[in-house]
Amino acid sequence: MKNLNIQKMVFTIALIAVPLMSFADGFPFVKLTSKENKMITLRVGSAHSDMTSIKIKNQFGEVIYSETVENVNGILKNFDLKHLESGSYKIELENALNIEVLPITITWDSVMVAHDQFTTLHKPFIKLRANGTVDFNFLNLNANLTSVIISNEKGNVIYKENLGNNSDIEKRYDISSLEKGNYQFIVQNGDRNFKHSIAL
Repeated sequence: MKNLNIQKMVFTIALIAVPLMSFADGFPFVKLTSKENKMITLRVGSAHSDMTSIKIKNQFGEVIYSETVENVNGILKNFDLKHLESGSYKIELENALNIEVLPITITWDSVMVAHDQFTTLHKPFIKLRANGTVDFNFLNLNANLTSVIISNEKGNVIYKENLGNNSDIEKRYDISSLEKGNYQFIVQNGDRNFKHSIAL
């Protein structure tokens, strides 16, 4: 950034190794089954009352279906996809820690589930400590280029760092000298943005 040298004087970025948190391996159990008449059944194991977002996206990444459900005793849902055009789609399950991506292909008479292409995306772990430092841990198993942006409550970017495409990223940011207020950490990873708000 043009003003990076000035902004680095505002707060120090301490590149201290921090222990990588114990990330979950994803949802406890996910099964997607194709049935007749372009129907599919989604089964998700219980996640201790975790709220789960279910989305269906088309090949352009547009959300064409979305709902949030409470996963107390597991999730069982049937989807009738007869109204969708032929093409590639993705079903995404998201909870507090992970995103499960389940690709499917719709043809004129059936739905094919690409079980071998199911992937789990781990969301960044960001925690503000009492001393004004922020621990940042991220499992970047897809090796996407990753960057961190910190902005203030006015939306002004006060810090940006490119983190490369390492598979596991561990940082500690010292923001204790910043003015009191609300800040947002934006983690850009491939074509996804993860946002986390912090109040000093």
